[in-house]
Amino acid sequence: MSLAEAAKPAPPSSTIRSYAMIGIVLYAFGLVLNEIGNGLTQLWLVPYADTISALGFVIALYTAALAGLGTRLTVLIGLIYGIGIFYVSEPDATYVASGLKISSYNTTHFVGLGLIGFTMILLIALAFYLTRAKSGRRPLPKQDPGSTS
Repeated sequence: MSLAEAAKPAPPSSTIRSYAMIGIVLYAFGLVLNEIGNGLTQLWLVPYADTISALGFVIALYTAALAGLGTRLTVLIGLIYGIGIFYVSEPDATYVASGLKISSYNTTHFVGLGLIGFTMILLIALAFYLTRAKSGRRPLPKQDPGSTS
């Protein structure tokens, strides 16, 4: 990467916010497909739904990075998301063997979904916060007391 590429101006806030909305819509669509696949035992649908949800997360993470999210916070959000994926996707025997079981299988599944949802909301909120319009109040320019304008 050359210095000219590194010094490119950031995309406008509206573009970053559009990316954030695309990420949250893809995540929600994947979540709905996942619930349909599991609820109606259409198990062929679940891998596609998981892929769409993960794509939504990646787009939301990319959006937050474009908006100026720091590396430490990105790593923390990734860890929370990874723990959520562990609780959602692993079978019950894995929780028992690892000693990380939280009550029943359904409760553990919902905790994982909650962690994943929390990270998505946090990423989108940070992207919107970091691209907010700066303070609308500006001090009035100083005017010469003897001028007529």
